[in-house]
Amino acid sequence: MNISPLFRHYVGSTALSSRGLARLFSTFSLLTALCLAASVFAEDKKDSPNPAGTWKWTITPPNGQPFDASLKLKLDGDKLSGTFIGRGGNESAIQDAKLSGDEISFKVVRERDGQKFVSNYNGKISGDSIKGKIESDFNGQKRERDWDAKREGASAAVNATGTWKWNIERDGNSLELTLKLKQEGEKLIGTSAWNNANEVTIEDGTVKGDEVAFRVVRERDGHKITSKYRGKISGDAITGKVRTDFTGDEQEFDWTPKRTDKK
Repeated sequence: MNISPLFRHYVGSTALSSRGLARLFSTFSLLTALCLAASVFAEDKKDSPNPAGTWKWTITPPNGQPFDASLKLKLDGDKLSGTFIGRGGNESAIQDAKLSGDEISFKVVRERDGQKFVSNYNGKISGDSIKGKIESDFNGQKRERDWDAKREGASAAVNATGTWKWNIERDGNSLELTLKLKQEGEKLIGTSAWNNANEVTIEDGTVKGDEVAFRVVRERDGHKITSKYRGKISGDAITGKVRTDFTGDEQEFDWTPKRTDKK
């Protein structure tokens, strides 16, 4: 709104009383504040991400089989609504859905064996990604897990959780290596073993996009041997490289493990 002509009109007209002048400036100040507020509101609306679409991620319940979950969101003006699709394709309408800037929150209420289970979702939207937390009351126990969802059509998020195996040849013998991994958001934890023995905990494990990385430190004859693993996940296969100083000099080998179990 351009209020300058209005102001010039009153100033250029007949002389104003002190009360009229005060009233004019009061009106002018109010209109200016309203214009600024409208401008800020419009800017906030422009910068707010649109969450509409289908979002997907993987849920790994405690002592359970991982399953894919999805969320269909719709934004109608300022009203956010949607449907959560869980294990077995069961659908539940989300409740108390809110969108404030790039922050999204809602809850999912499900029933099983006559009991209600409530999961509260809170996260931040960045492009085609939502990162946040899921808080649930499973069997009366409060649990929290990372929430990392990707909008359908964007690069799908991977899940490295499970048992991975591959073989290497050394001194004419074949060794089976086993990784037992668990992914928690972008954090990767787990163990590495040779022929189901000599198990050690992996270090510095990360998952970013479809890339996985970690290192394994072992001791042999009083010396530490460090192996650095890096690769890309595609389904139940990883293709990458491992750099190790097993022989004293750092060498690089192909690394192509397969997932044998998703637990």
